Amino acid sequence: MQNRLRALPLVWAVLIAVGTVAGLLAAFRRFHVEARNRRVEIALEWSEISNLAQMNPQHMPLREVLNQFKAQGVSTLVLNEETLATLDQTGATRPARVPAAHGGLGTLVEVDNAATLQRIRTALQVRGLLPLGGGQATSVPVGGTLFALVDKATGRTLEGVAVPVEYANLRTLGLGLNPDAVAATRAAHLYIAGRISNFPGVTPTTAANVLRNLSAQGTSTVIFVGDDVLGYRGLEPEVAALLRHPAPGEASASAGVAPIPLTYGAVEFSKQKGDDKLTAALHGDYVRVHAVQAAEMAQLDENEAIERFVRAARERNIRFCFVRLLTMAGADPVAANVEYVKKIAEGIQRNSAVTGGAFEFGEAHPFEETHLPAVLFALVALGAAAGTVWMLRLFCPLPPRSQALLLIGLCVICAGLAADAGEMGRKLVALLAGIVFPTAACLRVFPRSGSAFALVSGDDPSAFDRNQKRLCLVAALRGLGLASAITALGILQVIGLLATRPFMLHASQFLGIKAQHAIPVVLVAVAALLGGAAAPRESWDHYRRRVTERLRALWNEPVRFGLLVLGVAALAALALVVARTGNDPGVGVSGFEMKVRAVLDRVLPVRPRTKEFLIGHPALLLGLAWWWRGRRKLALPFFVVGSLGQVSLLNTFCHIHTPLLLSIWRDGIGLVLGALIGAALFILAEFFFPPPSDEASVTTREARPVVRETVPETMTT
Repeated sequence: MQNRLRALPLVWAVLIAVGTVAGLLAAFRRFHVEARNRRVEIALEWSEISNLAQMNPQHMPLREVLNQFKAQGVSTLVLNEETLATLDQTGATRPARVPAAHGGLGTLVEVDNAATLQRIRTALQVRGLLPLGGGQATSVPVGGTLFALVDKATGRTLEGVAVPVEYANLRTLGLGLNPDAVAATRAAHLYIAGRISNFPGVTPTTAANVLRNLSAQGTSTVIFVGDDVLGYRGLEPEVAALLRHPAPGEASASAGVAPIPLTYGAVEFSKQKGDDKLTAALHGDYVRVHAVQAAEMAQLDENEAIERFVRAARERNIRFCFVRLLTMAGADPVAANVEYVKKIAEGIQRNSAVTGGAFEFGEAHPFEETHLPAVLFALVALGAAAGTVWMLRLFCPLPPRSQALLLIGLCVICAGLAADAGEMGRKLVALLAGIVFPTAACLRVFPRSGSAFALVSGDDPSAFDRNQKRLCLVAALRGLGLASAITALGILQVIGLLATRPFMLHASQFLGIKAQHAIPVVLVAVAALLGGAAAPRESWDHYRRRVTERLRALWNEPVRFGLLVLGVAALAALALVVARTGNDPGVGVSGFEMKVRAVLDRVLPVRPRTKEFLIGHPALLLGLAWWWRGRRKLALPFFVVGSLGQVSLLNTFCHIHTPLLLSIWRDGIGLVLGALIGAALFILAEFFFPPPSDEASVTTREARPVVRETVPETMTT
């Protein structure tokens, strides 16, 4: 029995390896799904293009204006649904309050032609306000509205449609897309994206009617306008059933519902009510849209607007860019806007190898599903369970029997959650992996007491000092590499658990992003306060005595003002880092930092994360190097701060909607830059700091005159 318990480390290693391989398979599948969707749809608004063509000083025809934009990658025009208010403004309808046939008042709305009257009749019918074949009238109903085609000569009503609804309540009635705009868009061989709004009294039937009517006009993508989506509130699943197109062999979301050939365009950052429920019900069968609101567009300069769309397509899997024109002013506004769109297209295609291949421009389509089996998620979860036991063993020496029971229980729980509890179960296991592996990485390389380098008698002290600096730096670089490799095990497991289409499209997201940032740093800090991580063969009794003595010493330590200020500052810094994490950070980014980010975006293939290459990785390297150099009082605080780099390494891959290859580049560049900055700071600091007097850094022995390197136990693999 004891021999079996001694084999527990081998069991952990096997389970972690199994989970890592399973995560690697899931990552491979996700990468190929991303690689097969490299088409970006650039869309312009019809009303802006129409105004530009009519008002430009060169009097360029609409067709030529559209051709110039097409040459730069534009494939779609966005047409807003017209309303009765729109027709009033153009003079196509003329409402007037008149006496009704049986007393009282009503509204007579004169229409300009029979086609307009038919559009109104169809709109009333599809929204359930007018029965098929009903509503024919020539007199104004009391408190209602009569839409009439009137003979100009006699004033007699030739044809009319009456509804018992006040006209003031009908002015927002959607009439579908403008037929002239539809014809012009089709003639230019461009796709149509229709924008429609929700309406009172919507039912599954009327929602289907409206969407089918939109599709009949040639629309390929539907984007909802206003504060809420079609069907809010309560009908989002029914609307999703109309818009979802099941894969071959997959059952329809709602039996008996024929999907409508429309793709839903979900506008990111729009905060439309009901969008979260609609996208969740669609299971990723939609395209994500990035748009800049007209009011915000007026405050952006050209470069900021360009970067918005470039980052959206390259870094967030956005496949539909709804671009509003930059300017209507100048001697040649057409040329200025064509150049503006050209820069967006070129920016999206820049360094495309970093994001997984070349982009093309055309009609966007939803991402495929990864179709990963539940058993694969269960295998990944086994790695997370084993990693948890390993991390606990690094933190404190648990008895072998306790480790075995804990391992069995965690394996059962984690595998069950990942395989049978759906997205929420996998989110919980991914959060566990996101906390455990960065913590284990830092505890595994935690500096211990003891000499790392030895000087024999007779050596040249200056030569030894130079060699010791070099050896300390090399060992610190190894420690940073080993910690990052352990964190990479957790990265693969998070990727494996969340490698499905809803996560890739941000319909679902990593759970507990702030906890994933804070808990590992706190655990490493606690380990530092308790005297370091548990030694490989340390007994529970020895660990308990060591921790007790350490806590007693800390309790009896006089309070020093400097340490108190430093502790408060450290807590404030951690709170700031946590507040700035997540998709809705509580603390914004300063203007100076935004400028630095812009420079890094232009200089590097991918901008690394600031807290990694400027804070986390350099601090971890300095903490390790200074510990072995003998600067112990500096080393531990820097090491604890450095744990943030490992946390951020894994957190980069928690953003599943960011292309996988781009995240790899981001972490890789950040790790290299962070190591270079840390090494440079170590070398620079050694010029200003006096040689360490701590005996732990140098030990004199009687032996042959060599400088030898003894790698600490924490650095061995």
